[in-house]
Amino acid sequence: MNRAIILFFLLGTVFTVAPSAGQHSSATSITATVDPTKTWNTWDGWGSSLAWWARAIGGTRNANLYADLIYTTSDISVAEEKYPGLGFNIARYNVGGGGIKEPLERKSTQMPWFRDIHGYWTNPYSPMTDYASDWNWATDANQRSMMFMARDRGANLFEMFSDSPMWWMNENHSSSGSDGGGDCLNPAYSKRFAIYLSTVARYARDHWNIDFRSVEAFNEPSPGWWKFPGRQEGCHFDLSTQRTSLAELRSALDTVGLRDVLAVGSDENSVDDALSTWNNLDDRTRLQIGRINVHGYFAGTEPYRGAERELLSAAAAGASKPLWMSEYGDGDASGLTLAQSILLDVRGLHPKAWIYWQPVEPEGSGWGLINADYVDTDDQANGEITTPFVRVNRKYFVLGQFTRYIRQGFKIIDIDDPNSMAAYDDQTHRLVIVTLNSGIEKCVKYDLSRFTHIGSKFTGIATTIAPGHGVPDWKLRRDGPWTINELKKKRFWSRFYPNTIQTFLIDGVYE
Repeated sequence: MNRAIILFFLLGTVFTVAPSAGQHSSATSITATVDPTKTWNTWDGWGSSLAWWARAIGGTRNANLYADLIYTTSDISVAEEKYPGLGFNIARYNVGGGGIKEPLERKSTQMPWFRDIHGYWTNPYSPMTDYASDWNWATDANQRSMMFMARDRGANLFEMFSDSPMWWMNENHSSSGSDGGGDCLNPAYSKRFAIYLSTVARYARDHWNIDFRSVEAFNEPSPGWWKFPGRQEGCHFDLSTQRTSLAELRSALDTVGLRDVLAVGSDENSVDDALSTWNNLDDRTRLQIGRINVHGYFAGTEPYRGAERELLSAAAAGASKPLWMSEYGDGDASGLTLAQSILLDVRGLHPKAWIYWQPVEPEGSGWGLINADYVDTDDQANGEITTPFVRVNRKYFVLGQFTRYIRQGFKIIDIDDPNSMAAYDDQTHRLVIVTLNSGIEKCVKYDLSRFTHIGSKFTGIATTIAPGHGVPDWKLRRDGPWTINELKKKRFWSRFYPNTIQTFLIDGVYE
């Protein structure tokens, strides 16, 4: 019996190391070659938007629990279980457009309380020069509280985004869509909208110890579905309005001394929409955009499976613009759709960051990585109220296969398997490979021969997405680190159960 088979049985794991394919099972075998000479980008990180879940949870007594799960990599105890934190380092703050019992505001009766994000510029009659009395900096306390918890746990990239201008800036006095689905923003308040965003960003730096890296004025601006009475805040911006708003935002940020803050655009719903918008912006507007943001949907909330990722990536690269996948979510609680989407995005779009929409959702939703029962605290801290924890969905563990190990500053490098992602850290000399098997059992041979040196320390982590029928129930199966001499031959094997995702950590790697 060769050493690879001995390792297989002694370690009791799916991970194997061997010099040749002939020594393994009859499962389908493929080879994946990692090429460190082809670097796609340097990774900014993983993250989530705040918005609704932070509005719901940030003021409750156990908000720290949810912050620990999302923004640390520690093992977090919940009841009798331990969950590995996801380690997000990016938080997107949703600056609101809603009011608090404003008599002139048109509130949508279709919008749940946790989606009603209150804004700061409360007096529609105030002159633009008034900074104090017409602004309510105490509002939106819960979302800010969660943002501060994220910061205190190590999150270091913050973006501010708007779903809608302040209600009184819109033609119909609502932050939940226009009456017909067209432009919402009253042109008379276009400059005030830019001043609103820049003022909040400046105040955050001066008073909250939050430096927003970027400000986004739009959220899916092109579709015509933002109609009153909507179920959430939303605002349509025609292309001409986008051009005006981006120019005014850049000017407003510069005016308050935030020249280092990026004005980003346009956070379209799909890659197709983003490419169309970019192609139809004039050169002057493109120069004012510091980064391209895009969402990972199609026709609403379906995961994007179109063919234009590489075209948008090429457009961004041609204009020397970084790109973020700034919002993605899906209703598949197993995590399979999520993992497929990450790999499609990383390999085709080449973003520098990948951001989930709402990590915590109410019970009954497969969108959440975590399910919890939201409790209304009237948007204020309430130490008497607890947010009941329901469950951690399988997709939480699937996402953690990426987020816990591929960290900010890693280089995303080429691997010639469409179901894999590779990252390398030249500070710690660690190579990370994540592979998804969404089909039948197979063996993957990893060829690392293009590195000059490979160490012998090797760790494997596995999550089974659909346990049962001979597939073990592994939420987080960790084996190693092992010292395996065969790695000196710059190759290793792993057997994959059906619907399994595995992460491999190889140390002592030099390009």
